[in-house]
Amino acid sequence: MADFKTPSLAGSSAEFNSVLSTFDSIKSEVVAGLEADVADLVANLTISVVGDLASKLGDLVPEIPTLPNVNLQSEMSSLLDIDQSTLAGQLEFENKKAALEFQFGDGLTAGGYDLDTLTTNAAAAKTAALTATTDIASATTALSDARGEVTSSLDTAFDASLKLDRSNVPNPTALINDVSASTDSAVSALSSQASSFQSLTDARGAGTRIQDVVPNFEVLASGGVAFEKASAVLQPTVDTVKEEASTVELNKKLEEGKVELEKALEEFERDTPKVLPTTNAGAFAVSKKSKKITITHIPDETTVSSAAGETKEFQQDGATITSTVTTATESVTKVTTTSGGETNLRANVATHGFSRRPTYKMENVTKSATKDSPSTIKTETRSWTDVNGNSGTVEIDIITLSDKPVKLTVVRGRASGKSLSRVISVAGNSPPYGDVYSVDKNGRILIGWADSNGNAPLEDGTFANGIWTRRKQYDATGAKPNKITGKKTEYIYKVSYQYNDNYDPTFNGNEEAVKDKGSPKQESKIK
Repeated sequence: MADFKTPSLAGSSAEFNSVLSTFDSIKSEVVAGLEADVADLVANLTISVVGDLASKLGDLVPEIPTLPNVNLQSEMSSLLDIDQSTLAGQLEFENKKAALEFQFGDGLTAGGYDLDTLTTNAAAAKTAALTATTDIASATTALSDARGEVTSSLDTAFDASLKLDRSNVPNPTALINDVSASTDSAVSALSSQASSFQSLTDARGAGTRIQDVVPNFEVLASGGVAFEKASAVLQPTVDTVKEEASTVELNKKLEEGKVELEKALEEFERDTPKVLPTTNAGAFAVSKKSKKITITHIPDETTVSSAAGETKEFQQDGATITSTVTTATESVTKVTTTSGGETNLRANVATHGFSRRPTYKMENVTKSATKDSPSTIKTETRSWTDVNGNSGTVEIDIITLSDKPVKLTVVRGRASGKSLSRVISVAGNSPPYGDVYSVDKNGRILIGWADSNGNAPLEDGTFANGIWTRRKQYDATGAKPNKITGKKTEYIYKVSYQYNDNYDPTFNGNEEAVKDKGSPKQESKIK
């Protein structure tokens, strides 16, 4: 190993020798301090290692120079300053441009720029700037000359006007002509001044700078992807103005009128009560009369169309449902008034629902009833027999709707693993695909409760021929999250149906009783 401590030896370094000497000194301190207190040894070594040694090692490391970022606008100016009148200049220009493409190409492309286009625009800007500089110089000179001419002409005209004195000059014509000529010269000079000033303005406006057409891109001196910086960024010298929150002043008269209207509106509101009365009370008149009606719903084509992408389903007969309703006849009763006459009392509450109040709804039926899906599903294993003596058991889904239906518009089921639902046919229509349902006397929907031909059970509860074999199982395993909310709508069946509402808010109901009570609502109506 070379002896770097030997003076004048090739390759020796005073700085490195200083480091080695410091190492020797530290070793000596350690040996000398073997018997000393640990705290004292640590204090001495801290000074030697952290202070002395770190400083001398720092002398061996050269300072890393800090290079400024490379600016595209500056480099573009340098590029355009190259004289291309010679072959050597043209070669230098192309080499410089290639270097700029290497440094800034990726960044410019990402920002939607092109170096060739920027170079062309910058060259045009430089030419325009040079032309504008020349024009500005010429316009400035012309403006200065025009101003001198104006001053001279005005002075001449003023002197001539002083000499014009009709009392002392027998023939003042010559002086008058001098004044007129001087005035015309001054007007002409003023016009020339205005024209020169406009030329100067135009010349200044024509000047285009490179920074006006070349974006402010920079790249680190060490390389990397070029990035665009904001142009003409200024540092504020004062605090920003604090924006005070605006105060909204309400129109007092308008607010008072609004309150009065809300109070008046309350007298005419007819909200459905949470619990309907069972006897006549106040403004409620209850009808318990009813009759049974049977309705076979014939669906429109639109109600049996399959979901998007599925084959169009055939027209089929609708479900036949026998229900108990209160018709217009059963809802009217003649009563004797307090004055001894007769009047019609039209009920507004009906236990079985008013036929005059048909209401349509669509329910998503889930496994368990919820606030948004109040209908329920129960899977039940039932025994069956047919007229031929065949028997067995079958598993069916029983759907109980939140309201008793009088018409079933369409029943759809979501097959296991599927995201969309498709129509389930009513019994009596044997579909080429899918399943069938029937309806019991309570208005419940029985999925798969039909014979092998898709017909409903007979009057005695038996089947004409065997039992229907379900072609699909229905569940929510194929439910997909909503694109907006991200939640899954985990319905199994969709049922559109019609029911009769059992409250009619369009009538006061027990009108005679209301009169006797002196209801404010009735008084308002009379007024």
